[in-house]
Amino acid sequence: MKQFVPVWIKDLLKKYCWRLVFSRKMYRSGKLKNLAILQDLQKQPDVIPVLNVFTSHNEDGIIQFLIAKLPALQNPVFIDIGSNDCINSNCANLAFHHQWKGVFIDGNLKLIKRGKHIYNAALPERKGEFDFLNIIVTPENIDLLLKENPKSKNADLLSIDLDGNDYHIWNAIKSISPKIVITEVQIEKGLTKFIPAYEKTFEKYESNTPKGASPLSMIELAKSKGYELAAFNTKGFNLFFVAKKYSGNFKIISSGDFKKHFHL
Repeated sequence: MKQFVPVWIKDLLKKYCWRLVFSRKMYRSGKLKNLAILQDLQKQPDVIPVLNVFTSHNEDGIIQFLIAKLPALQNPVFIDIGSNDCINSNCANLAFHHQWKGVFIDGNLKLIKRGKHIYNAALPERKGEFDFLNIIVTPENIDLLLKENPKSKNADLLSIDLDGNDYHIWNAIKSISPKIVITEVQIEKGLTKFIPAYEKTFEKYESNTPKGASPLSMIELAKSKGYELAAFNTKGFNLFFVAKKYSGNFKIISSGDFKKHFHL
């Protein structure tokens, strides 16, 4: 009979035995995978490489592909809204293997404290390069929060992973214009126009219930904010947008292309 490890034991292992649990991601193995991908991008700059060090559906590979096609970034900064424990994150690979600084934001105090503990222990020489904010973001507070955070002002990449409220939060952000924006959508809604009602109740743990705006509605929001769709993860629920000023560097994906790819 299959034995299941209780969640509280998994949590303790992740926090206090992080070297054992995450060493392959953080150190030599993860570093070598990233070096190999950078070499692949030099040989085939128009092919999205496959890379999952901290991610599961090629988000790490897509991010490296997009960055490679942008002008060289100086002192790059990310913002990760809905960062989980900052390890299960679209931005962790940037932090550990590409020297990015960043801001992690999550409404779950336990998870953000775990992330801070791990980063301070794993990267003691880089204390001060990361902010760990335990805040439940809303359309009313998010823009002021980013405006007042020194690191956020010059953000190059914004990742929003809020299991449903992504559309509303991105729509409310006016003070920053990152080069790359990653948002989560409900691919099950296909190319219908669908924007879910804003959910005021904070979901402490992810569930398997589909949430979020439809891909079409998110693509339309992106266009209204000056962004074009440049990539999507293997399952289609994470969309990657680039600012229009850089769109000439990419093969922009239309709604029709997206529909055809996923047979919607």
